[in-house]
Amino acid sequence: MKKIFIVSNDRFYLQKKEFFNSNKNTFTIINCFKKFKNIYLIARKSKKKLKFKEKLSNIKIINLLSLFKKKFDIKNTKILIISLSPYNFLISFLLLMLGANKKNIFLFLRSDGYEEYRIKLGILGYYFYGIMLGLLKKRINILSCSKSLTGVVKPELVFPSEVTKVWLKNRKKQLKKLSPKKKINLLYIGRFRKEKGYANLIFLFERLGIKARLLMIGNDFKYLKKNNYPSNKNIKILGQISSTKELIKYYNKSDIFILPSYVEAYPQVILESLSRLKPIVIFNDIKYLKKTFSFGLINCERNVNDFKKTLKRIIRDYNKIQKNIFIKDVHLLKNFEGKMKKIFDN
Repeated sequence: MKKIFIVSNDRFYLQKKEFFNSNKNTFTIINCFKKFKNIYLIARKSKKKLKFKEKLSNIKIINLLSLFKKKFDIKNTKILIISLSPYNFLISFLLLMLGANKKNIFLFLRSDGYEEYRIKLGILGYYFYGIMLGLLKKRINILSCSKSLTGVVKPELVFPSEVTKVWLKNRKKQLKKLSPKKKINLLYIGRFRKEKGYANLIFLFERLGIKARLLMIGNDFKYLKKNNYPSNKNIKILGQISSTKELIKYYNKSDIFILPSYVEAYPQVILESLSRLKPIVIFNDIKYLKKTFSFGLINCERNVNDFKKTLKRIIRDYNKIQKNIFIKDVHLLKNFEGKMKKIFDN
């Protein structure tokens, strides 16, 4: 039976064999190794329960001191680092110092860190990330969900997915025509962070001038305070949702998904939207996603006029767009797990 170290920047809350985390995608990755004998998780603990929960019997959070005591065979154990952050960078170098073998250590990049750090921290953030990646990438193997990440050449491509057969049930019932005379239902699901473009989406929606509602679902709870809540009565904001059944319900009630991010690599919301036959509007900042997702994405300029024209065009051609999505395959969780198994079972 296999063993693996997993390094995560996320925090985890423990309650007996139950693990709580704020990032569902992290659990999706960890669950790829559910048949391994031991998963040694190097991460920080949270003092409060978080939104997503998993019951895991083969996983243990280990502290840094135990690594120095040589309780583990670091040299001969495979290591997965989930994303590059200052914490993960330091842990990676520590593991290399303690004898980790280059052929066994993998960094999984799920987004373009250069652009994310530039948007969050300006040009200093761009160079800071570049220093971390530059020092690390020659010493490890890179896994990525995109061919076009800044600073990464020929990574091994791994496309994550959280979509199971549940997402594909009763898809045909979602086929419909939209009327320009009725309100359309727009949906955003994601983190409320600067690089995700959520504030720009609110700005554009409030100036749109067409009949529409916008539902936003995410994990930044400042919007649950009344004084921060947008005044537009057609905007509704909900906290993070962990139930797949509930999530599918909100996708089903929507007409069009809006992905306003300034930078992305392989967003899960695209797979979820496609599984429920929802067209996705992206802005030209991330039109490169159309090279990976060849159907269902419609790009436009990041301004009110082009956004409005694009929505009207989707409303007009809605049924045609849906039928095109319906006949295509959606990348599933089992495909992702199979790829990870192939890499880490060898």
